[in-house]
Order: sequence, then C-alpha cells, then structure tokens
Amino acid sequence: MKIICELNDSIVLGTDGLSDKAPRKTARAIVRTQDKLYAVMYSAKFHLYSLPGGGIEGDEDALAAVQREIYEETGCVCDCIEELGIVTENRASLDYTQINHYFIVKTSHAAQENHLTAAEKANRTEVQWHPLDEAIRLIKTQVFERIQQKYLQARDVAALDAYCALLRGKERI
Repeated sequence: MKIICELNDSIVLGTDGLSDKAPRKTARAIVRTQDKLYAVMYSAKFHLYSLPGGGIEGDEDALAAVQREIYEETGCVCDCIEELGIVTENRASLDYTQINHYFIVKTSHAAQENHLTAAEKANRTEVQWHPLDEAIRLIKTQVFERIQQKYLQARDVAALDAYCALLRGKERI
C-alpha cells in the first residue's frame, strides 16, 4: 500500500521530536453507500467527527480488520474494498506511533445494528451518514486543543484529500 502522508509533531503541532515506540496498526475506511452517503463516526463526549475504523487484532490482516471494523461501527457489509493508502503517525509529544491502513469501501446493503465497544458507547459514539461534501466539512472544520484529537483529524483529512484526488483523476478518464 502506498504512503499518503507521514504525520509527526512538526507537521501537526509545529514542534520537534520523534517517538521510537513500536507502532499500533489500524484499518480505517471511507465508506460509501449506493445512495452516495458517507459514514462519519461522531463521539459526543469529545465532539469529534472521524472516519470509521480501529485496531488490527492479533494475526488479522488489514483487509480482514477493515471488514470487521466497518461491520462493528456502521452495521454495514463491505461489498467492494479498494486500497487507498497509509497514513503514519509519529506523536513524539505522546511517545506513540501508529500506522493507519485506509481503504475505500462501497456497500449496497442497508446498515444493520452496529456493535460498538464499551469505550465507544461510553464516548457516546454513533454513525452518521452524509453527502461527501458535508462529511469532509464536518471532519475538516473541527478545532481542537488536545494533541490526540489534532492527530485524529489530520490523518482523516489526509485520507479524504487522497480520496478526492482519486475521484478527480477518475473524472478525467
């Protein structure tokens, strides 16, 4: 999978430093229905909009993880999955690293009940469905003070920018 963006404290916070922690690996997605609505996860506790996804577990690969995460968070079955790319995070200020594998997911199935984790429920997380321009606006226009939220936003913005560039490229064909 190609690298979309390599985030670090210099880019996100304007400060120097790198962490040497072993990375956590995740699978995330831009999920589109046949009605051209996009999944956005909203955490009411943190007032945070983000793309669905989460950690890769055990011996799971990124593809299996994204299918599981999308089903758990949105209640949707993935009909078509394409690789989008990787966004890496090196959060020196938090001594943390992460590798995010982003996919493009299309679903024609109606969303079923989701299966959120206890932490997601405690954060009052819900899935919302929006047209692409609104999903982008919700994620890009957030303003945060917490470092964690700044990174979550930066990685999703990088993935959305790559997705939009891909869409523009397909329009020219």
